[in-house]
Amino acid sequence: MQTVFMLLSIYNRPRLALDQVCEAIGIAKQTGYNLRSRGTFPVHLAGYPLTADIRDVAAYLDQMRAAADHGRKGGAA
Repeated sequence: MQTVFMLLSIYNRPRLALDQVCEAIGIAKQTGYNLRSRGTFPVHLAGYPLTADIRDVAAYLDQMRAAADHGRKGGAA
């Protein structure tokens, strides 16, 4: 839930444009367009212009953080 508030404080809107989503998840805008055209963009985008619900972006970031934390804990000896 904190991730949603963080994103809201940065972008001040409930839906983010594709370039804002790319910035938030750390990929180049062109990479975002390429992933979208292949159907592999990690966050659901809809409408014209393409936008994503800020909660979906936050959920993706939380999943990536959890995977990184799990990998770090699982790989430590």
